[in-house]
Amino acid sequence: MTTIQPNFTALSSDRSAFIGCHNLSSARAYASGRLPEKVDTEPLVRLSVTAFVSPTGQYYVQHGNQRLDVANASTARYYVRHGVPVATLLEAWQENWNRLINRNQ
Repeated sequence: MTTIQPNFTALSSDRSAFIGCHNLSSARAYASGRLPEKVDTEPLVRLSVTAFVSPTGQYYVQHGNQRLDVANASTARYYVRHGVPVATLLEAWQENWNRLINRNQ
């Protein structure tokens, strides 16, 4: 079995190594130092929710006493299946709190 050999050779941007590349644009990216750094992101913490429909037809999901209005049944089903990120629930809580504060002023 044969292996595919790189067609281009690039000198790294810090000039410390030669790098074999399979196309010219990769070689240019290595040489100029424009390659993206691989950063592992932390997985989102998600909370399980239950979907509801109000008597007026508004869909929402709820975790404990925190209610999150959603656009439609499909969005509610998605959140039930996959959970809601904590950041999304906190953002909804903050918006609701700001609305209550502004109404009472």
